[in-house]
Amino acid sequence: MAVRSPVRPRARTRDPAHKRALLIASARELFARRGYAETTTADVARRAGVSEGIVFHHFGSKAGLLEAAAADYGRGLSRAMFAGKSLHEKPSAEEMLRAAFAYVREHGALARLLGVSTDPSQLDAANRASRAEIVTALAEAFAAWSRSGRIRAIEPELTAELIFSMVESALIECFVRGDGRREREILRETLACVEGALRKANP
Repeated sequence: MAVRSPVRPRARTRDPAHKRALLIASARELFARRGYAETTTADVARRAGVSEGIVFHHFGSKAGLLEAAAADYGRGLSRAMFAGKSLHEKPSAEEMLRAAFAYVREHGALARLLGVSTDPSQLDAANRASRAEIVTALAEAFAAWSRSGRIRAIEPELTAELIFSMVESALIECFVRGDGRREREILRETLACVEGALRKANP
């Protein structure tokens, strides 16, 4: 009598975090290319190679997916700004701003991604999600640099909000209202404002 080999469970090739990341990347691509209204959760799931039910498991709805995609954009931008930066060294506003402009140039402006939805509540939630990622990263860095005397004494959270508002306006002017041709000029003026805001007062 032949002995049957024990049946082994199929190995899972994608863990939940990986599936979630695939869905966010697919959503960012499809929302930007087709538009929010024209993209279904089934489209996103198919592009990511997972079942549509996984979309609702992770995000609850298409609006939740848009919010997650916006937060992912904010994390990417903040990582780009702080790549290779140490909180123990004097910060370079120029390097951080150049990285921010390069990220938006390469990945597209968040305003274009969010512009695909006409529901104000969805836009507000997505904007808040993206902004929170960037402002939190800035505030943590400003707090560390302020404590160490590398920049003037500031209120980190408030300063992060104000500076990001200024940088966000510059990025929108450059890449949403404009076509990027004024990037050098806009970057220069934004840098002057940011350096002025963070510069230590002369003793």
